[in-house]
Amino acid sequence: MLKVFVISILCLACSGIWAQETTGSDFFNQISISEKDTGSLVIFQEPGIEELVGIHIDANKRNKGIDGFRIQLYLGSNKNAKKEATDVKGKLLSLFPEEHPYIMYKAPFWRVQVGDFRSKNESLELYRKLRKEFPSCYPVPVNNISLSSLK
Repeated sequence: MLKVFVISILCLACSGIWAQETTGSDFFNQISISEKDTGSLVIFQEPGIEELVGIHIDANKRNKGIDGFRIQLYLGSNKNAKKEATDVKGKLLSLFPEEHPYIMYKAPFWRVQVGDFRSKNESLELYRKLRKEFPSCYPVPVNNISLSSLK
């Protein structure tokens, strides 16, 4: 059972490499093909593993980003929240012109966030810099961060 688990984890990890090119059983066919002067790979697996890997590959195709973190500078829902969010964005850009802030509205809240990080630890360096000017800022989890925008 441990062997099956290890093989399935290996297959799921490797599926990201071919996520844009393969689906389902194509993945296993690609890694099993042996070319001249190379070794061969024989996969022994439970019958449902191939289907699970296919589901994982399809989910990766639909999801264009990854879960990560940003620093939230502002969260407001009062009648002036949109103006306040715009003011916070302006202040951020005047102090840190290299940063790219996001203003988002999801009823009833306006948010200003900055940065794209894989983990909370990666966001802490920017957080420490921003905390001097924005004392109420904090790291927040975010879905669908584009891989190309990661720092």
